[in-house]
Amino acid sequence: MTASPPDRATRRVAVVLGPGGSSRNLLDVILPLLGRDKAIEMQGVFLEEAELKHAAELPFVKELCRVTFSVREFNSEEFDRVLALRMRNAQRALSVLAKRAGVTHSFHNVRGSAIALLLETASQSDITVFEPARTMAAAMSGRPARAKTRPRIVVVVDNLETGERVLTAARHLASGDASRLTVLLTPTAVQDPVALERLFSDALSSRPGFSRTLPRLDPDSLIKAVLAEGASMLVIAATPEFLEPQALGLLRQRLRCPICLVRHWASYG
Repeated sequence: MTASPPDRATRRVAVVLGPGGSSRNLLDVILPLLGRDKAIEMQGVFLEEAELKHAAELPFVKELCRVTFSVREFNSEEFDRVLALRMRNAQRALSVLAKRAGVTHSFHNVRGSAIALLLETASQSDITVFEPARTMAAAMSGRPARAKTRPRIVVVVDNLETGERVLTAARHLASGDASRLTVLLTPTAVQDPVALERLFSDALSSRPGFSRTLPRLDPDSLIKAVLAEGASMLVIAATPEFLEPQALGLLRQRLRCPICLVRHWASYG
């Protein structure tokens, strides 16, 4: 009698959304990650950033409109109305995405420090996807980000163990097209070229579009490299070094693309 294959462990994918109004764009980007894997549970987290709320409680907050260069005033009451609308839109977009992907989902809003909330979410999820920080003007203007014509996904491979996780996740995000991937390798990763080629073959089935070696893996060097590549998304292992508040804050403040933190991701699927 043939034994039944063991049930797959549920993969927890957290998507952190905010008042920037680009929820639908971000969710479209991560749709290929979900595929049709019924073992995925997607959690939408709407971030009510404490810093934005504090700014709205000032007598007024001026926004420079990028289209007309006029100045608008946002008081706390108007901010709350816009925030509630953005949260409903984010919840609706998440529900549509989950239905398209055929996965279960949940949604809740959290209020507090952005970095603290991101750290808590990342520690409880297999994959956490979030956007970089937005200023009050960008968050409240509602002008959508311009789509890139040839989106590129930048993947950081530091070692063979975490490399398999991030490359597998990046392959899904790229819909299996390894030519869309740019791999940033650390000096540790290139020490064993044979093992590295085997990793590419196992995780991607083909060579990535581009790869180059970083002189070192620190937030400043990584940010410069990602900006230079014009990345549409950064995929990086959720290592203790990059889950430090200072490192995570730098990524969130200085990058222009969504960030995908991979804590765990089984190789199947």
